[in-house]
Amino acid sequence: MRRRKIAAIAASLAAVVLLVLFPREFFIILAYGLTILYLIWGVYHLVIMAVGLKAPFNPGTNPKSFPKLSLIIPARDEPILSRTIEICLNHVEYPEDNKEVVIVTEDPVGERTAIWYSQLYPGRVIPVIRREYFPTKPSALNDSILICKGDIIGIVDVEDIPEGDTFLKVASAIENHGLDSIQAILRISNENDNWITKIFAMEYAGWFRIWLNGRSRLGFFTPLGGTGNYVKRSLIAEVGGWDPLNLAEDAEIAIRFHLSRRKTVLIDTRHWEEAPTSFKAWLRQRTRWFRGWIQSLIKYFKVLFRPAILRRIGLIEVFSIFLMLSAPIMVLLNWVAYGMTVYWVLEYLDIIPFTLTANLFPWWALLPLLFNIVYYYTWIQGGVLEKMGTAKALLKYLPHMIFYMNLMMPLAAIRAFYQEVFKDVFWEKTRHIGRGAKWVIAEKRT
Repeated sequence: MRRRKIAAIAASLAAVVLLVLFPREFFIILAYGLTILYLIWGVYHLVIMAVGLKAPFNPGTNPKSFPKLSLIIPARDEPILSRTIEICLNHVEYPEDNKEVVIVTEDPVGERTAIWYSQLYPGRVIPVIRREYFPTKPSALNDSILICKGDIIGIVDVEDIPEGDTFLKVASAIENHGLDSIQAILRISNENDNWITKIFAMEYAGWFRIWLNGRSRLGFFTPLGGTGNYVKRSLIAEVGGWDPLNLAEDAEIAIRFHLSRRKTVLIDTRHWEEAPTSFKAWLRQRTRWFRGWIQSLIKYFKVLFRPAILRRIGLIEVFSIFLMLSAPIMVLLNWVAYGMTVYWVLEYLDIIPFTLTANLFPWWALLPLLFNIVYYYTWIQGGVLEKMGTAKALLKYLPHMIFYMNLMMPLAAIRAFYQEVFKDVFWEKTRHIGRGAKWVIAEKRT
């Protein structure tokens, strides 16, 4: 951590010194650098968006065989744990003898719930009670997989409600189509609670239904999504399990899958889950995700550009991993680009007497900022595809999307970078209360 602090302070001081001593050179490098970066980012995402609009892969619901399925439910201070156990056991189709639920927990309520269900469903519910542990989700997953009996490991967050045929589709994808790593589409069930949950739901629809679908169909790096992951146990063992210190353990282990030339495929099934209902809860969760991506970017930056890796997976694949992990940087660079644009306008109107940017770069240099429109279009179109409403109905949320993208996201990125430099690894837990659960079950089972 000391080295990270020194590096961060040194980089900040170097930027200030360059800005003071060579302002015009600093601005021109920054302007053209942003232009090139946004152009690359925009073209890449336009391609995956175009492909992602197509239907996700549907493996069918008739697997050749029914391999043992171990469903890990990590739970800490979760009042809705019993609901998730009941759903996985009794409301999602799969042969009872080939399905087990492994509950890994460390709090008293979770312990009592897990033990009670293990007695109610002997052999089908397995409690893992942790006493001495590192308090992160990937650490819990590493502990629980040791006693899983299944050939397929599924990760089910406590707020999740898998659709009724999810397990059958997973088995079909693995048994009939030879896949190793599966990601379900994550869908928000409480989208109508407030505007944050609505935009969160639209963002999820754009991310999973379009962008991850596009990545998956193109064979590009497709990160796992934290839950709704179904992976061959042998593959998890092959890459050495989850990184217990990484706060985005899903994306990190997916990178190792990809480096092992095992692709993650998104399939046409859904896990319905709960979005944070307040800004504070959203910020804590998004900070954790962004910090995990920053951790992975630091960890794999040198690895990805090694000649052996480039030969193994190719430059485009390395590029797809790098761009995904760079998302926290991209949202922060938006502030830089907007700041330069505002400064240029103020100079142009003679409101600021300095002329640092006059005739410095062509007028089109910041036009790639318009690629932010790709975000908004993807979220709206994802919402349409996920039947959240018509494009016209969702377009009214554009001001909320702009605020969400250009204020909330950068704040989470700043917080993530600050924590990575100045804080030890810790897990900022998202509290779940089961919002939207009843109507989802009713809708899916009628």
